[in-house]
Amino acid sequence: MVTRCLICNSSVVLSKDAAIAIARLIGTLDGFLQGVQQSTAKRQAIASDADAALRPLERAFNLMVDGLAGAACSWANTSDFIRDVRKHQFMEYDCLCLRCGAKYDEQPR
Repeated sequence: MVTRCLICNSSVVLSKDAAIAIARLIGTLDGFLQGVQQSTAKRQAIASDADAALRPLERAFNLMVDGLAGAACSWANTSDFIRDVRKHQFMEYDCLCLRCGAKYDEQPR
């Protein structure tokens, strides 16, 4: 069932749980991509014969491992961002209307 805004009756309502899940996803992807970029830059700077001998699957696996390491390293920043979303966007409320900006608790059904 679609949650509707209590003020403007819009269906564009974001729950606190959904906002936190989106923030986690974005933070994890950001850390992953930073890890891959750093790995790529480091490998290009070194450009050893051992790296050239790696098969494409091995290179892809190494990039994935470096990306996961980057995501793990950025988890503290992501957690800080999630804490800010909870505090400043939602305060003590559960829902935020993206149309009119109303904040309210979800109504029991």
